[in-house]
Amino acid sequence: MAVAEAETSVEAARELLERHDVHTVECMFPDTWGIPRGKRLPTSHFLKVAAGSGFAMANVAFTWDMHGVIFPTSYVNDSTGYPDLHVVPDLSTLRLAGWNEGTAYCICDTIEPTHEPVALDGRQILRRAVERLRKAGYEPVAATELEFHLCTPDWEPFYRGAHCYSIAKGAEVEPIVGDIRRVLQASGISIEACNVEYGPAQVEVNLGHGPPLEVADATMVFKYVVKQTAVKHGVRATFMPKPYATEAGNGLHIHQSLTGSDGQNAFASGDDEPPLRSVLMRRYLTGLLAHQVELQAINCPTINAYKRVEEYSFAPTQVSWGLDNRLVAIRSVVDHGEATRLEARWASADANPYLVLAGCLSAGADGLEQDLELPPIVTGDPHVDESLRRLPTSLAEAVPELEGSEFARRVYGETFVDVYLTMLRHELELFGRHVTDWERERYREVM
Repeated sequence: MAVAEAETSVEAARELLERHDVHTVECMFPDTWGIPRGKRLPTSHFLKVAAGSGFAMANVAFTWDMHGVIFPTSYVNDSTGYPDLHVVPDLSTLRLAGWNEGTAYCICDTIEPTHEPVALDGRQILRRAVERLRKAGYEPVAATELEFHLCTPDWEPFYRGAHCYSIAKGAEVEPIVGDIRRVLQASGISIEACNVEYGPAQVEVNLGHGPPLEVADATMVFKYVVKQTAVKHGVRATFMPKPYATEAGNGLHIHQSLTGSDGQNAFASGDDEPPLRSVLMRRYLTGLLAHQVELQAINCPTINAYKRVEEYSFAPTQVSWGLDNRLVAIRSVVDHGEATRLEARWASADANPYLVLAGCLSAGADGLEQDLELPPIVTGDPHVDESLRRLPTSLAEAVPELEGSEFARRVYGETFVDVYLTMLRHELELFGRHVTDWERERYREVM
């Protein structure tokens, strides 16, 4: 998220809102799924709550499913009475909303009535991960790369066929994608590049790099803007990982590096032997690889996300790393100066970016703190190497890995992990009871 127009005090916020004739502020925070929740406030009331303790919302917003269906968890249930939490604007995130004239938006934190941060708040979880690396003497830098499909109103592809990098096909969707870029720029969010991808009417967008919390905020707003803008053009957009069974799926790639006290990219130090050329990068990478399996349920949080995890799909199926290799789980980009980085390629586009970033940074920090062994580099096809550990290929396989992870409980907290597991098992239960079209076609007539 760009620094321009950022405000940190109520008076500065008032001046910004009055100068631009803002009448409404969209106050939002990420729920556990990464979906923006919140309220729209008249500017006068926004300034009042920003100067006070925020505004109230039911705490079940962190535990219901993505459709708002409520079910009991250890955090909130019928016996707790579904009490309020407090939603507090983070004024450093206040920006003009490029999608609606006279509107601004502000990302918020959530706190309990006891003034403690809400244990399920992804912004707080990510802050802890960032602080851990700061205590080690480094400032993390991140960027997100996302894919989505543009669809007709009845969810058919906007165009057919795989036309990856096609300028001509890009021109067909440019009225929509160009509008997305303009809205984001007006909202203080930078985009480095856009292109059509390997699936039908699939678009990939690289957001600008920066501090992880700002990048996660920008990613949440980006997804919100994409969907809104598509509707305004009479189409629909989806970040569903695998909307079409035989076509490419949608991923969320996390680019990450560390800046040292000198302000330079510490992964570009050149103090180690090839292929990585950096002791720090090597140690960070060992942590990412060590915790990949137990974080799979964070990185791929839905039933559909695992339809994307298949051989030769450019979605990793093994714990693996390489240099400029798009079949491995972690792509190491070396000898690129300030752009030297690690790219974690395993998350699906429906994942909560705050939780995925927190997992990556915490895993990397583990690598810095512990003497972990780096597995051999993959220089060819990882799918044929039977020595590589395989990733869970279903949510049912991933849930036990998360449940047994002491690392995850340290990173996300006991309350979060226990509630999140309940939420994932709710998804599995719903899916297990559902009768699919495949079942009807296979069994209805002959059995």
